[in-house]
Amino acid sequence: MRTDGEDGPAALWFAGFTTRVRNALPPWLSRMLPITFIGYALINGSAFVLDMGLLTIIGHFWRLPYSLAFSIGYGLASVYAFILNRWLNFREHGDLGKQSGKYVFVIVSNYLIWIVGFASVLDWLGVQLQVARVTAACMEGIYIYLMLRFWVFPRHALDADGVDDGILPGPPGPEDAGAGTPSGTPAP
Repeated sequence: MRTDGEDGPAALWFAGFTTRVRNALPPWLSRMLPITFIGYALINGSAFVLDMGLLTIIGHFWRLPYSLAFSIGYGLASVYAFILNRWLNFREHGDLGKQSGKYVFVIVSNYLIWIVGFASVLDWLGVQLQVARVTAACMEGIYIYLMLRFWVFPRHALDADGVDDGILPGPPGPEDAGAGTPSGTPAP
């Protein structure tokens, strides 16, 4: 794991942006949400759009079977989400092989538990298909975030509010030109 000074400008900008989003939330909500959850929601939301776009393109234009089109879209969106979460959100620079192996486990277990298992149970209970898929997506989003945060990219530092965010800078000022200061530290 690198320190703030070793992160690139894109990672520092993203950390500052997620900090500003958190600061714009109502105080009760900003105390509850870790900054990394906000970053995760942004990254994985865009990964979901990528997944649906790939599914549409592959299924419509390439006319591959649904299961193959779904698997390709899900796999590519998962790789995209891993890279961006590692680089921009959790700003982790540890053992890529170990982190990748853990992430593959998370994605496979997510697929089996939430996409196939939980959604199938909801279907068996008679829940309408789209409602079952959205419900399963909400559960899988929480599951993946918790696995990323505490197992794949664990952090042990608390920010000034006592929220377990890892090492994230505060919002950059105009004089910082993209750099941030550690959360809770006044800028010089």
